[in-house]
Formats: sequence, structure tokens, C-alpha cells
Amino acid sequence: MGFHTEYDIKEDNLLAGPEITTLTKNIPITAGTAMKRGTLITMTTGKGAATKAEETASYVLARDVDEKAEMATVYTRGRFNREAIIVASGDTVDKHEDELRPFDIVFTSLK
Repeated sequence: MGFHTEYDIKEDNLLAGPEITTLTKNIPITAGTAMKRGTLITMTTGKGAATKAEETASYVLARDVDEKAEMATVYTRGRFNREAIIVASGDTVDKHEDELRPFDIVFTSLK
């Protein structure tokens, strides 16, 4: 695990403040789908993939990945702007808020 770096501070407003130290780690992912920074990630069968509406989220994607990627950097904790989180069609950030809070992944709104 590592602390966030200057690379993580972007103009996308994903990070919502220093109140919760942001930590990252690398995980194996299922190749075949490009994903953008801020996508909710679910771990299944030892690999991460974009969270589907009926799944339990595990992490927030820290950096964009292309369809060929087999590893991804994810946030394991931090404070995030809900408006910058990417969820599947028919899903909402609110649905995953309570399941992620015990892991110190907390959402707030842009102000």
C-alpha cells in the first residue's frame, strides 16, 4: 500500500480532502474493459472489475486503465466526491456508501 502522490491530485475533483489519509494498492483486474479513474471496483474470483449494480463495491479506481491492463491501482481508503465517482448504469453511489464506510472509503458532495 502507498500514500497518494502528486500524480493522484488532478482537476477531476475525485479526492475530497485530507481528513482521511488516502491509501492505494495494486490489484489484478479482468482484462478486456477500459475503466476511468473514479470507477467503483468489485473483487470477484481474485480479480477486480467495474462494480455492477447488484454487486458489493470494494475499492475506487485510482488511475485509468485500458482494455489490455491486467493490473490496476485502487484507493483502499480516502474521502471522495460522490459526483466524481463512476458507477454502472442503473447504479448509484448512495447504494455503496454504507458498505464502503467501514473501510474508510467515505463520500461527500462537491461544494
